[in-house]
Amino acid sequence: MTVTGVEAYPKGKGRVSVYMNDEFAFVLYKGELSKYGLEIGRDINDELYEKIMHETIYPRAKKRGMNLLKSMDRTEADVRRKLSEGGYPADAVDVAVDYLKSYHYIDDSRYASEYIRFKASSMSRKMIMAKLTEKGVSKAVIRAAYDAYEEENGDNAHNSERELIIKLINKRFPGGVSGIDHNARQKLFAYLYSKGFSISLIEEVYSSLDIT
Repeated sequence: MTVTGVEAYPKGKGRVSVYMNDEFAFVLYKGELSKYGLEIGRDINDELYEKIMHETIYPRAKKRGMNLLKSMDRTEADVRRKLSEGGYPADAVDVAVDYLKSYHYIDDSRYASEYIRFKASSMSRKMIMAKLTEKGVSKAVIRAAYDAYEEENGDNAHNSERELIIKLINKRFPGGVSGIDHNARQKLFAYLYSKGFSISLIEEVYSSLDIT
């Protein structure tokens, strides 16, 4: 491999992006260029490349991953994205994520379980599942987390959706739904549907409240 480019890294002073064979390789501090003798045109053998990765890039990626998790729990996909955005090459991201997962600092099953437990009283199951999918949690992990939540909470898990629908209806119609016209009813149904509730459950709950 040959060093073909050294450019200022835009996201941090004193750091540079190093390119080898015209492809991005990694980000180093300027002082580390001298430490490893990197300059444009120099041929880099496998031994030196591995030395740079194991001495500097991999440990730094692990440390950055730990720092990302200090203030909040994150999904594996989120950590991968953050590390990539931070200038870490794909193999360094893999090493860091494997390290974090080995100590359960990253655990998508735990993340999904906690998210469901926290959001169940304010979001529909469908919307929670959509949000977790957006965060990169696999559908299999989400389903398993929901199965565990419903097994733990029994009928309360199902009733929480009914209670949430009632809460949202009362918020929009504090005086009750008795006597509201067809147009208002359709808008209410559309609103609840947009929140992720099924039409059948909306109709079931509404019917229990509609005393006209």
